[in-house]
Amino acid sequence: MKISTWNVNSVNARIEHLEKFIKKDQSDIYLLQELKTVEDAFPKEVIKSMGYNSYVNGQKAWNGVAILSKKSLEVKNISIPKYNDPNARFIETEIKLKKIKEKIKLINIYLPNGNPIETEKFDYKIEWMKKLNEYIKDLKDKNIPIIIAGDFNVIPSDDDVYSPENFKNDACAHPLTREQYRILINMGFTDLVKHFIEGKTNWTFWGYRGGGWQKGNGLRIDHFLTTANVTDLIKKVEVNREPRGWEKASDHTPVTITLED
Repeated sequence: MKISTWNVNSVNARIEHLEKFIKKDQSDIYLLQELKTVEDAFPKEVIKSMGYNSYVNGQKAWNGVAILSKKSLEVKNISIPKYNDPNARFIETEIKLKKIKEKIKLINIYLPNGNPIETEKFDYKIEWMKKLNEYIKDLKDKNIPIIIAGDFNVIPSDDDVYSPENFKNDACAHPLTREQYRILINMGFTDLVKHFIEGKTNWTFWGYRGGGWQKGNGLRIDHFLTTANVTDLIKKVEVNREPRGWEKASDHTPVTITLED
């Protein structure tokens, strides 16, 4: 089974890119973030024509997450349980692999950016991370296998950014952000991109300003986290850089994992 995550930075503006990538890549499941559209305006017919079902948690102008799947799925949650979040940043389903008897929770997130750090936006980011961690701990306590993926807006360490000095006052690299991310990892997750791909070749985002892509000034903020029983089935992890070089590209590029089914 192949699963890809991609912050498309407006699904309708980037639909041709999405079509192009899907036709070549053919993952079984796509986890999309930053849709910037409500569900009614999501390009479901285009997606259907390529053989995928669409499950959408959309929001006008901002945010939004979706799951595209060749097989039918059931959406279990569209927000973190027990957290009243007005923004469309979370969608959860379940998948089955032959090697694991339990159903696997597959969670797609678009974690708040949190900038500037001296504002309520940063407070919201940290609160969101704490609520996510509380929910994931509940799942872990029940020994449920889990995959969490998406745009985390977290630079886990200084090794995950081209210039740590440039991001010392950025919410994505803030000590409180990194602390909440470590709490999540320490529950028993593997950071797949870090684990499988050598540093400085595993960046997933290159900003538009200052020619970041052209200069190779990237950072790693799109992640796949898996519990141990899922990690054991990982055959391959790829950062697909090609779409970032396309004309009018998203500032993120897709990340794909291949699991033994």
